[in-house]
Order: sequence, then C-alpha cells, then structure tokens
Amino acid sequence: MLCRLIKMNRFCLTIFLLILPSLQGCLQAENESDTTIRLATTTSLRDSGLLDELLPDFSQTSNIEIDVIAVGSGAAMSLAENNDVDVLIVHDPIREFEFIENGFAENRTTFAWNYFVLLGPENYAGSFLETLNWIIENDQCFVSRGDESGTHQKEQEIWRVLSNQSEFNFAEDDLGFHPIWDGYQSIGQGMGAAITISNELECWTLSDRGTALYRQGNTNLLIHEFNESILINPYSILLMNNEHNSQTVALRDYLLSSADRIDDYTVNNETLFTSGAPPS
Repeated sequence: MLCRLIKMNRFCLTIFLLILPSLQGCLQAENESDTTIRLATTTSLRDSGLLDELLPDFSQTSNIEIDVIAVGSGAAMSLAENNDVDVLIVHDPIREFEFIENGFAENRTTFAWNYFVLLGPENYAGSFLETLNWIIENDQCFVSRGDESGTHQKEQEIWRVLSNQSEFNFAEDDLGFHPIWDGYQSIGQGMGAAITISNELECWTLSDRGTALYRQGNTNLLIHEFNESILINPYSILLMNNEHNSQTVALRDYLLSSADRIDDYTVNNETLFTSGAPPS
C-alpha cells in the first residue's frame, strides 16, 4: 500500500513538472497583456515623428508597452467600436463627439494642435479659398487622401464651404464631397503616401502642418500656410472603458504632462505642434 502511494505521488509530481512550463507561459502571457495597450492613431501623427519622440519614455518609466496602429481617424474609430484597441489619438472632432454620444468613450482630451496647410509645386499669393479656386480654374492636379481620415473629413468640410462661394460643380459620391474636375485624384491612402504621390506628379494636397514640415526635406513641394480658423487641427485622446483603463489613463496623463516636450519638438528649427487645446 505504501509503495503504491509513493508511486502515485511520483507520477503526480512528474505530471506537474511536465505542465509547469505551460502554466508559466500562460501566466507570462497574461502578465504581458496587462502591460501592453493598443493605440490606434492617425497616420499624420505617426508621420510627423511626434509619437517616436514621446512614447518610448512613457514605456520606459511606466513599464507599459504600446502597440501602435497607424490608420486614418475613421478607421481608428472603427477599430475601437469593434473592441480591437484600448485608446485613440485622432483629429476628427465631429466624429469624435458622435463616437462619445454612441457610448464608445466617455470624453475626449485635446493635448496638441496645429494647422492644416496646402502643399503644392509652385507659389501662389492669395487667401486659402482663393488658392483653391486658382487650383481648380487652372486645372491643377490635387491629391485627396480619400480614406475617411480626419484630413479627408477636413478636406470635405473645406469643399462644402467653397461650394457656397464658387460656380464650380461638386459631387457627393463614393469619394466623398468634392469638386468635379480632371485634376482631382483620390488615392485612399495615408498622409505620407499622399505627399509622396503629390511630389511625384507635381500635384497639390492638403496636409497637417506637422507631417508637411517633417517630410519637407524629401519633397520639392512648397508649404503654403494660412493660419485660418477653418484649418485648425486638434489632436485628442479618447479612452475605451475596458480592463486596460488604468494604463490608458496613465498614457493620457503623460501626454498632458508633456506640454513642454510637445512645444519644443522641432524639425529644421520649425515647431510642429502647440500643446493643449486650440483657441476657441
């Protein structure tokens, strides 16, 4: 009887030792998931280099890793609606408020802003809308992101304003709201791709100022700045209410506490962003 018990205990010990690595792996995977959050952000914010400036220090000091998914603002919010991400950084205020009203986030916190600018192959002296009129009248090439991003939404907002002040024909179709002319090219891609294609084809495009300045040395396009209210471009962080809420709150608080670093972030001595919320 005693021998049988000893053999049984040895057998149980052997089984335990065999499955121990698997148990450790499960515990390790669970621990890793608790310290990793999924961030869906705009391609423009990634392409400006600001995230590369800020996020590594956050991960180092907090021991929270960030899995960055760079897509347009519309695609980012779709990921959040499907519970595929934990936190958003987007720049599409109208859809952000709709997102909150639909219960996907409790609030939004704006931590940085800049302006949209026009990139183009030549100089033109005029206001923002005058420049757009000139582009269409002279059958210039214009590259639209056409990807339901915050930049694409801003572009459509601008076209709607222009449609009330010009005699051009406009359409609302699968490409969104836009003028009808041969030079209009919709590519369905991110900000970096739009700038690259515009440079290759000598076209105009709408860009956030941060990405435009960050990529200025790699293109022949000129940056046209207008600093008009319609071109204000705020970046906000929205937190999903899930098991990673404490980590995403830590990320939000870190971004808000990084005002000096945001203001001091420059490319070729040019400031790309202003911290906080834009003037109302």
